[in-house]
Amino acid sequence: MEERALLCVLKQGLLFRNMEDAEILEVLETMQPRRKTYPKRTIVVRDGDLLPQVGVILSGGLHLFHIDADGNNNLMEQLGQGDSLGILNAVGGYKLHISAETTEQTEILFLTVDQLLREHVLTAPVQIRFLQNLTLAAAQQAYRLTRKLEDSIRRSTRDRLQDYLSQQFHNAGSRKFSIPLNRQDLADFLFVDRSAMSNELCKMRDEGLLKFEKSKFELQIEMPITEEEKDPNS
Repeated sequence: MEERALLCVLKQGLLFRNMEDAEILEVLETMQPRRKTYPKRTIVVRDGDLLPQVGVILSGGLHLFHIDADGNNNLMEQLGQGDSLGILNAVGGYKLHISAETTEQTEILFLTVDQLLREHVLTAPVQIRFLQNLTLAAAQQAYRLTRKLEDSIRRSTRDRLQDYLSQQFHNAGSRKFSIPLNRQDLADFLFVDRSAMSNELCKMRDEGLLKFEKSKFELQIEMPITEEEKDPNS
């Protein structure tokens, strides 16, 4: 990836928001940037690992998942180009409680933030601005995890489906859209049994709430839409 394309990707996320190209290149030099490409279906990090770097996805995608004591695969989040991996772990020094697997060939830029956080006297405004962005990105990730926890412990399978499909509707700006997950991945993401989820989808279709074919969905006017909660940092 050429430098201009790299900078365009970095500007997609919170970490380099409101920073000029020269400022991004300047702060990158202080974080020992390292790029690595992984084949499809490769484990990038595992549950229990230490990840002292923040990873920014330059191309491709990741599934973040956790396997519980019963062997159930719980899909925590799907990341794509411009998204960041391991922010909370790099900032706090905590071990990972998720694993990350590539969904396609994926290139990641790893940035060591520890020197800026703990070992460096900040004098450059660009460094301070980056750490402000890093703080917002950490808060955003913690918020998303909190929302997912709330959904997993309080809602029925239908409620979870309704919330997920509503979010896809808001993202697409249309009642017709394609979701990025297959049926098993969707069940893992919603923390529900696949058969129970498929049965609920069929019930919702029979009730005239939606139509679907594989990954393509169309929400009917009768379908309740969960109100979108705007992210103030997006």
